[in-house]
Amino acid sequence: MLEIKQKDLARAAGISLATLNNIERGVADPRSSTLAAIERALGTVGIEVADDGLTEEVCLHRLSRPSSYDTLFASQRVLETIGPTSLVRIRRILFFARIDAQDGAMAPRICLLIEGRSRTVLFDLVDFTVENDSRAAEVAGIMLACYAFHRDRLYFLDRPLEDTTTADVSETVSRLMDMPWRRMEHPRDFFNVFDNWDGHLLNYARRPGHPMRDLVAQLLKPRQD
Repeated sequence: MLEIKQKDLARAAGISLATLNNIERGVADPRSSTLAAIERALGTVGIEVADDGLTEEVCLHRLSRPSSYDTLFASQRVLETIGPTSLVRIRRILFFARIDAQDGAMAPRICLLIEGRSRTVLFDLVDFTVENDSRAAEVAGIMLACYAFHRDRLYFLDRPLEDTTTADVSETVSRLMDMPWRRMEHPRDFFNVFDNWDGHLLNYARRPGHPMRDLVAQLLKPRQD
């Protein structure tokens, strides 16, 4: 269902390939902690195992909308999803901005749609913004990881959307998939849709230790094929 190899699952679960191979061949008696690690790794990409004592079933949830409003926790979830040990095989990452239906005067929220081969994850319930130093740092950290791991898979929408959180996840994802995605060559392409990259955001890039500075430095590196 996930289109992954044993080595991918072993790495994500933090166990050796030999251990996983022996478990699958039925020649090992694994610890409960090892099985829990495997189940956690599969759970992060939507695999759910149900066992009522009579039947056992494995289910893959192909759509997910994490309900993590806390920006720090949500940032960690995003980084886990796009990172090198993730079991989500990334096809494309879409950045878009939405206007909160209840707080239209506030800064637009920055959202992500992460499209994988077997699972799509929508992060639009989080208050990602660039309205202050710390919030801009969170967004810059996410974008830095995206450019580091998936530079040729980044896209954006060229206008802010009305509040996407008022519709269910399947309707919202379907709508986003039907919209024209533009290739993101540089963060300014996206940020200039709702902000001023050269004025506002580059102020953060001048601050030593700020993730925005690291993001700008990453973009200045020569691309490696």
